[in-house]
Order: sequence, then structure tokens, then C-alpha cells
Amino acid sequence: MELKIIKPDGNTAAANDKQKALLDAAQKLIQADAHFQQLKAPTMSRAEVNEGVEETAQGYLYLRYDVQGATPQEFWAHWGKADKVAWKSGNVMVKEITAVAQSG
Repeated sequence: MELKIIKPDGNTAAANDKQKALLDAAQKLIQADAHFQQLKAPTMSRAEVNEGVEETAQGYLYLRYDVQGATPQEFWAHWGKADKVAWKSGNVMVKEITAVAQSG
């Protein structure tokens, strides 16, 4: 699935290297989580940064996984000081890598 970047004016843009790296790292963390592994056939249906919405304007990545016969699971990934998946809130923190951070 391609990462979608929605600008404040509603136009879309290509994801930069930092945003792509965040998507890759967040997916790995989510998929490694024991709760996620118990879901029946989770399939990513959305991956976007909506810079026009306050909740995601600062670079938060919105991920949505459709789950067969269950409520979709939503996550908000961002760069931080450590890798962590908070299952109940959907908050995913990905340890920022200096080289990647500087490329974005």
C-alpha cells in the first residue's frame, strides 16, 4: 500500500524518505505485537499523513487495518525516543534514527 500525504489545501504529495521509513518501522512494530498477531486476517486499508487535520499535522502517520469479522484497528505512529506500541490507544512510537530524520 502506498503512503498518502494530504496537504492542508487538500492536494496530495509524494511521501519523503522520512515518512516512508516511519511507515516501514511502524508496520514492523505493529505486526510484531502479540495483540496484532491474534487478529484474524488484518489487512492495511489506509496509510496517510493528513497535514490539514490537527491530529496528524505534526507528522503523525495514520494506519488502519481492516480485520475480518471485527472492528478495524487504527494506529497513530510518530517518531520518538523508543519503540513502543500502546495497543489500547493505538499510539505507536518509533525510535528516531538520526540519519533518517535528517533526510526528511
